[in-house]
Amino acid sequence: MSEPLVIRQPQLGEDYERVTQELTGAFSHMRAAVLEERPVVVVLDDRDLLGQGAVADAALATGLLGLVRAFALEGARAGWRVNALTHRGEETDLAQCLEHLADGGLSGQLIRVGTEHLGRVWP
Repeated sequence: MSEPLVIRQPQLGEDYERVTQELTGAFSHMRAAVLEERPVVVVLDDRDLLGQGAVADAALATGLLGLVRAFALEGARAGWRVNALTHRGEETDLAQCLEHLADGGLSGQLIRVGTEHLGRVWP
């Protein structure tokens, strides 16, 4: 297996100008990787994907997920493997998840790591 490209979502806070820069950079890196037949895994903050953080962070997270799905669709016949992984930072070691997504036969998938998204946990 080729070395996967792992793109980690940076936190932008209120820096709205960087959203376009980050998406453009991610697109370029993803394109280069899939043309080299390397798998791509984009790591997102789960809270941002759900719109629970800053607006710029939410825009970037959803934009990156859109890129994942577009690349997976466009590269389906060519066998491109492009996936996304969300987490809440402190929950788990992501290494095994990254390896599975990069090496597995999945493409265009969003894998959520952790249990926070399942609902309220009662004491």
